[in-house]
Amino acid sequence: MNIVIIGGQNTLGLGGVETYVLNLSRALLNKGHEVTLICGDEINGKKVIGGVTVFQKRVPKLSLIGIPFLYFKSIGYIIKNCRNIDVVNFQSIYMAFIVGWIARVCGCNVCYTIHSLAEDNPKYNIGLKLMLKLMSFVSVWSCGKNILTISHSRANNVKKKYGKKCIVIPCGVNPPSTLLNSEILTRFGIIPNRFYLTIGRIAPIKNLDVLINAFCIRNSEDFQLVIAGDCENSYGKYLKNLARGNRNIIFLGSVMGDDKQFLLKSCFINCLISSSEGMPIALIESMVNGKSSIVTEIPSIQEVLQKEWGYWCKVRDVDSLLNQMNYVEKNYKQVIRNGEQMAEYTLNNYSWDNIAEKYLNYLYTL
Repeated sequence: MNIVIIGGQNTLGLGGVETYVLNLSRALLNKGHEVTLICGDEINGKKVIGGVTVFQKRVPKLSLIGIPFLYFKSIGYIIKNCRNIDVVNFQSIYMAFIVGWIARVCGCNVCYTIHSLAEDNPKYNIGLKLMLKLMSFVSVWSCGKNILTISHSRANNVKKKYGKKCIVIPCGVNPPSTLLNSEILTRFGIIPNRFYLTIGRIAPIKNLDVLINAFCIRNSEDFQLVIAGDCENSYGKYLKNLARGNRNIIFLGSVMGDDKQFLLKSCFINCLISSSEGMPIALIESMVNGKSSIVTEIPSIQEVLQKEWGYWCKVRDVDSLLNQMNYVEKNYKQVIRNGEQMAEYTLNNYSWDNIAEKYLNYLYTL
């Protein structure tokens, strides 16, 4: 089968959507299928990552603008190669239905994956949220029946808001590597098994300001807070100002490959205190590495993490987060043991090989 996946911006493997499309593509390739990725970037180009052909299209960095730009820039490739394409999968519904109709006219099967709904993002004002909600409604109802999403909680959200059913194809994880070449801890002065880790996109919906405030109030000299992600945006600058003067808060910037894997294996505990998640990749990556997590009580996290394995707090509640930080530090050895139980379960349920099989079974129905 020849599959074209369109979506993701900048460095593949870095953000949630980027991690999803790259790892899914690799798993499909390993099963003997041909996969092409078309992603947004700062330049136009072509490269091969792990055997997957990637076409880069220059688009504006702001995702709300960049997503439709990327879709319209993919039209030429679809028309030119339509005779050889079996399926085109767009990684968002926003404006994708227009290009999707063109792909259908060209004889391609088309489906759409919802990773998140932009109107749920707290950084947008009420007027913009209403506009985005209208765009979502038009897009969902114009995309037909072939809509996928990455979690049952997200599927329920779409059904409740827009009355459309979605097929669930979740995120996955790769088995942890035992051969890692990284000096990231030494480079940044990070103490192994003595740091809280949060890793991923730096955005208001992740509530990292709450995490920093709680860590500063806690004021423990025995632990560090390590924040990994691209901070070159207004929220990232705000976080750095908030943490100024606290030498135990360390900003790493974007991390990938062995550096990212080594952080996951070496942290004391992972922190994911978002207001909303599609499918929490950072969480299942920490689980497969045998690490416990402090998490918020939101549906997508509750779907993945069994109650007894998590340390739960309320969304944007500094006091409940402080209580959990106090508990895990006092019960250090127990927290380490609890994390080790999760690794086998996670690999059995969320391997990319299994996810790719589910995805292919769905594509064959098209």
